[in-house]
Amino acid sequence: MSQTPLHIAQDFPPTSVEEWRRLVDKDLKGKPFTSLQSALEGGLTLQPLYSREDAGTATPPEPPGVAPFLRGTRPLGLTEGGWLVCQEYSEPDVAVAAEVIRVDLARGVSGLWLRLGESQGTRVRDASDMERLLAHVPLSKTPVHLESESNPLPAAALLLRAAERQQAPRESLRGCLGVDPLGALARTGSVQSGLQGLLGEAAQLVTSTRKSSPGLRALLVSTRAFAQAGATSVHELAWAIATGVEYLRGLERAGVSPEDTARSLQFSLSVGSQFFPEIAKLRAARLLWSKVVAASGGSAEAQAMVLHARTAAATKSRKDPWVNILRATSESFAAVIGGADSITTSPFDEAIGLPDESSRRIARNTQLILRDESSLNRVADPAGGSYYIETLTSDLARAAWTELRRIEALGGMASALEKGDIARVLAETCAARDKAVRTRRLPIVGVSEFPHLDEVPVLRTPRSPEGQQETSAALRPTRLSEPFESLRDASDRYLAAHGQRPRAFMANLGTVAEHTTRAMWIANALAAGGIEPVQHHGFTDAAQAAELLAASGAQLVVISGPDGLYPEWVPGLTAALKAKGARIVALAGRPGEQESAYRAAGVDLFIYAGADLLATLCSLHTQLGVS
Repeated sequence: MSQTPLHIAQDFPPTSVEEWRRLVDKDLKGKPFTSLQSALEGGLTLQPLYSREDAGTATPPEPPGVAPFLRGTRPLGLTEGGWLVCQEYSEPDVAVAAEVIRVDLARGVSGLWLRLGESQGTRVRDASDMERLLAHVPLSKTPVHLESESNPLPAAALLLRAAERQQAPRESLRGCLGVDPLGALARTGSVQSGLQGLLGEAAQLVTSTRKSSPGLRALLVSTRAFAQAGATSVHELAWAIATGVEYLRGLERAGVSPEDTARSLQFSLSVGSQFFPEIAKLRAARLLWSKVVAASGGSAEAQAMVLHARTAAATKSRKDPWVNILRATSESFAAVIGGADSITTSPFDEAIGLPDESSRRIARNTQLILRDESSLNRVADPAGGSYYIETLTSDLARAAWTELRRIEALGGMASALEKGDIARVLAETCAARDKAVRTRRLPIVGVSEFPHLDEVPVLRTPRSPEGQQETSAALRPTRLSEPFESLRDASDRYLAAHGQRPRAFMANLGTVAEHTTRAMWIANALAAGGIEPVQHHGFTDAAQAAELLAASGAQLVVISGPDGLYPEWVPGLTAALKAKGARIVALAGRPGEQESAYRAAGVDLFIYAGADLLATLCSLHTQLGVS
């Protein structure tokens, strides 16, 4: 056996955070430690490692079922029966919606979320419509949640009447009647009867349901409008709590105690693509609401938030919509780990139009697999004790509390909406996010990254135009993928008119090994704008490249290869290509000090990581006559 000394200390992981930090600093080789940190929206920063000191776990948090409910509102978490699989229904035709509901209830759905309205919901106009909609729903056993476009009180009355016609005992009813005036204000820009007027009308409903149907919550705080308009996790959380505070105060003025109001409220939050921050958001929501209700004099029971989670609409794409299945799975997973009481998984085709039977089945089965095969309901608060998630929960809660105090200083959530403050914040957030999307720092798989130009379109019946935006105060829904999808749509129209997509001749220099990485990056970047790359791997001279360009019929050329080959090849190759009909010659990579020389040689633009790719593609569309 060799007598070489063993360096035992180097064979084991560091025994402390300080030692780990010394090892990391050595591996960084002069780069700052901050290069390992990641910025989150809302001003939060992710560290590369979390410890007990970060999480502040010297005093363990209260267990599940104990205020302030950080770890969940039920002592056993979701271990007894799991969460409520609560799918959403908004088919305009009552008969179609009723049949969809019948099928889903027979195949695993345990609760209903009904969007009602003339524009973006099911058109329930009278008692007969409501009874037909719920014809296959045993209301004494099935929780039903309403979310109305306009005044929710008539819809609530219709649901209660339908329950009477089914002879369902009032005490057996569960769900939510959906009275959410600030949600309507955010969505449409106005509230019928005004906020206080509607809350005054709702006071009697709150009081009566508290007595006769304690499992049926009259009030709803839905962040749908905020999330679809681009709210960050911090903003969505803060504005949800601020809305709840507004309802506590408004109903107290109408004669309802904070205790009864809190026990009549349900919250509905969206869950986006940032997996761990979204888990932390749901946990922080329960914590903050518990503290608000406690400060209002509410009991421990009243402090327990009833929380519904829905997979986000803003993250879904129309192009390559099959990727939405993966997005919805990740978001549903986060909702479960975050402890949501009920979850809606959106169909993968929701951004295209009305879902069909297959997309509804996939959405429904996503939750059933997470519950029945992945067994996510077997442990109460599986995220509890993670230094990372506990710290992130605390950071989110603190940031949201700061935003809540800012909203309160403006006079409350209603005032912030009416004064345009919420719209201003959202505009700033969307501008920053749009920059990240345009530069692909925030990639969208199937759209801005790895697009599939030959995909077969998924066709669905289109929905009505979003929202009843009655005033300029209404928040505008947006999706991350829209800017790039507009370019793809223009490419599709060009294909229909000309029989082929706009093309780019890829003049790849050097060996395949030398140019493949950069050439593939450029091909994906061009395809994100619907421009079809035509690859050519290596040339003997510029003349051969020019002849191949002429045969391709492309007007756009992208020269791609190792930087070291550019000074030798670019001047002569660019001249030869333009002589053979190239209207635009682009160079792959940052030009550095050679930019002026390359431009003098005829290079028109440079395509590289970190640049505004959307602006580049829009310019190419214009020059190529695509749009």
